[in-house]
Amino acid sequence: MEFRLHRIALALGLPGALLASEPALPAVASTPAPAAFTPATPIPLGVMRRMYLQDSRPYEVGVGALPTTILLPEVIEAFEASNITTQPNTVAPVFLQHRDGTRYFSVKALVPGTADLNVILKNTLYSFRFYFTDNPVRTLTIEPPPPAEAGADSPPLPITARRLYDILQEAKTYFLLRDQHPELQRSMAVVSPGKVLEYPGYRVVIDQVYRFERDDTLVIRAVFLNDDLRPRHYRPEDVGLRVGRNLYWPSFAQLPGTIPGRAPAEITWELSPDVASLTLTPPTGPSSDLTHLVSATLSEPGRYTLRATGPQGRTDTISLVVRFPVPAQEASPAIVSKGPQDFGLRKLILRPPEPGQNFGYVCYTGTADGQRANLSLENDFSLVVPAPLSP
Repeated sequence: MEFRLHRIALALGLPGALLASEPALPAVASTPAPAAFTPATPIPLGVMRRMYLQDSRPYEVGVGALPTTILLPEVIEAFEASNITTQPNTVAPVFLQHRDGTRYFSVKALVPGTADLNVILKNTLYSFRFYFTDNPVRTLTIEPPPPAEAGADSPPLPITARRLYDILQEAKTYFLLRDQHPELQRSMAVVSPGKVLEYPGYRVVIDQVYRFERDDTLVIRAVFLNDDLRPRHYRPEDVGLRVGRNLYWPSFAQLPGTIPGRAPAEITWELSPDVASLTLTPPTGPSSDLTHLVSATLSEPGRYTLRATGPQGRTDTISLVVRFPVPAQEASPAIVSKGPQDFGLRKLILRPPEPGQNFGYVCYTGTADGQRANLSLENDFSLVVPAPLSP
């Protein structure tokens, strides 16, 4: 048996609180025996699952303090692991036990986190993603796939608007139901590519892609980011899905149709009591009087100067620079503080500008002539989103 571990992430954590029984009370002849102690919140017992063997996507398995035993259809040949330990005195998100020559192994969580495992069966790799949960999978039995049914590759029946709506709701609730009810079998596959598509002045992120094989339908969760101060508008029905040289149009979409403009930078401050006036000089244009304010927005990138003036012409000046996009090394927010007895600007907080953003979902089903598109989650997707600036 070959077992290789890589990149074991060390973490510190404390085990959950243990339930302790109350000491027994002295027996009293005239008093009935007390009822059995029941925790206010029942301890989850875990769930049992059965799935078919497949190597097209990882198995997502919730693990916790209780052991999770996974039974495979063949003897395990080797493992490749990340964030998993086989030593009980080593801290890692997941602890694994396996006996050579068997077709099962057990895992349990040591600390909250995720871990990945590749299992080799007959020169084929099968992947597992383990994540921490309070209601873990207790047993997972993986069986050989059933024989293919006749006509499995035939075109699907015409999909209805109601079915498209139901598909969209299944995609939107996938992760919530996965965490709360891991025993449920879901008729979909999902990947999270996080692919960023750059357009002039705005970006589109392909955040998640869901594949419904029976319906030959993809659902894409897209995030839209606008770097301009003005909003951008687009038509949801014109958001195309490009796969290679093919372009597909939405069959159903829940998209906002507008990308809001970016949020400007904002400054807030605290002044000493003896400040008589406060002025702000922007990169261009005249200065503004901020004496009776406690915050201001800075819509223009560049250098700003804040000047506090006190008795007898005493001044305190702070210069700050607003950049967009914000450099990765720059603090957010940026804070300048002085002593409680100092004159002028005792505290200044700069919150940098942020791109306007929102998200939505869009479905793509089959081809224009009603045939199956048979798009795979392994395809390289791009979204075509014409989004001009508002006039």
